[in-house]
Amino acid sequence: MKKIVFLLGLIVVGMSAMTTFAGVKAGGGSSLAIYSGSTNAGWISQEATDANTEVIMNDARIKKLFGNITNFKDKDATGEGSALATWAKTNTGDGKPDVIITACGTMPSSLYPFPNKKPDGSIVEEFVDAGNVLINVADWIGYMSYEGGVRSPNNGPSGAANIFDIKGLSFGARKGDMKPTDAGKKYIPSIKPFKSDRPWHAEQFKGTDWDLTIFAQADADNADPAVAVSKKAGKDGNGIIAAMWQAAKPAWPDKPDIRGIGVVEFIANWLDETAKLSTAVEAQDKLTTTWAGIKGQ
Repeated sequence: MKKIVFLLGLIVVGMSAMTTFAGVKAGGGSSLAIYSGSTNAGWISQEATDANTEVIMNDARIKKLFGNITNFKDKDATGEGSALATWAKTNTGDGKPDVIITACGTMPSSLYPFPNKKPDGSIVEEFVDAGNVLINVADWIGYMSYEGGVRSPNNGPSGAANIFDIKGLSFGARKGDMKPTDAGKKYIPSIKPFKSDRPWHAEQFKGTDWDLTIFAQADADNADPAVAVSKKAGKDGNGIIAAMWQAAKPAWPDKPDIRGIGVVEFIANWLDETAKLSTAVEAQDKLTTTWAGIKGQ
């Protein structure tokens, strides 16, 4: 009788754990959204954006880390009632780090209404503040939208400044000849020297709530790509913002396009190590083994 009660208890625990992972189709417990909408074509072409999105979505390492991967176009990312806005709000404060990639280099109104209509408390700011991840490539992060193929009124420098909560923050052109750092060589093996048009002004992060990791730099104050980690923890972890290869290159001169494979390597190596994306994968694997053992009794 005691053995039956014990087994029933295990079954209840197992079923409860299974409910926790409900909706995870494959891979880990975290979710990934890619916005590959209309581009500012002088910075990255639509063809390059779509190709890089395919590279990211189809990579085996990415598939293993994320239970759900969704690609959003303009029709699903316009306004705070859109599918991307709903996705972001659903994945804010859910207890796990989720990721948004703006693969086209523009910021849709679903995440940050232009021009700076919500300087504090935008969907993307709350997403990051809760402990999630935003990755941008190509154009100045948060600068404007091109949804529907029409340039929006500019957020300008204030877009990024408001998301980071750093007054006066700029990614304006300065020294741009970037050379990989040791961290870049370690975490992004495909990284090569390049010229950035929108570098991080690293000195502006001193004394803020953010710690920087720099993967390439022209000098101590000019970097790209780089990533900032919030010192303040939210329900989902510590917020992370990466701005990568912010350069006016409709087609990347080298193959493969670093804005695709480089993002994959960044996520699979640095982000997984920092945000512990694999933890959900391991927990799910253990759960599957335990549940199979219980059913075999």
